[in-house]
Amino acid sequence: MDLLTILKIILGFVVLFHASYLDIKKREIEEWHWVILAIIGFVHAIYLSFTFQSFRPILITGGVFLLMFGLALLLFYLGLFGGGDGKILMGLGALLPSIPGKEYAFGLFPISVFDNALIISIFLPIVILAYNLFRQDSPKEYDSGKMKKILAMMVGYRIKTEKLSDKFYPLEEFKEGKRTIRLFIGDLDFDVKKYREGLIQKGIDNLWATPGLPFVVPITIGYFIAVFFGDLMLEIVMSFI
Repeated sequence: MDLLTILKIILGFVVLFHASYLDIKKREIEEWHWVILAIIGFVHAIYLSFTFQSFRPILITGGVFLLMFGLALLLFYLGLFGGGDGKILMGLGALLPSIPGKEYAFGLFPISVFDNALIISIFLPIVILAYNLFRQDSPKEYDSGKMKKILAMMVGYRIKTEKLSDKFYPLEEFKEGKRTIRLFIGDLDFDVKKYREGLIQKGIDNLWATPGLPFVVPITIGYFIAVFFGDLMLEIVMSFI
């Protein structure tokens, strides 16, 4: 692996770590995160094209960038992805279309980062459920079925009402004066301060909520895994073949 590729990998680590920190803290990813990844990736591809007198590096970089753009756009319109998360994948598509040393899905490094992020996201609910079971806590006070309560235990946990902020999404709603579990939060639009004050007025000192972990965090973990271990999903599939 050449020095420039190593430097690009390090740059990816730094940008993703900062994007994760910022997204957890402020729930937003600044545009420069993906822009700097894309610019460095394309500049390096242009340099390689001139050095080897071939359009292949720039075509590969542009092609993978567009592929990740299409994937991000599809998942965004399906409501499964945030715009900032998608742009990060686009930036990675330009920065590191592929790196030597490991096996990646279709030979493309950013696809393997995405694969790893999906696996991390799948295991996250198991971790949250284990946390709730360890605390012997459940949303037993809600007027909902057992299945909804179990699912709520996989995506959220109990917090103090006074700690409710824009970093959490309430997994509840009031129906006919009863507190019920609400699992689908995609269209939840509320004034968090007003909601918190309303609960306090009702004498409710805690609620079930989800931290809404940004997908850029699993992307960052998936990036680390892809660099040092490869594609987890590919390894799992190959183990069954």
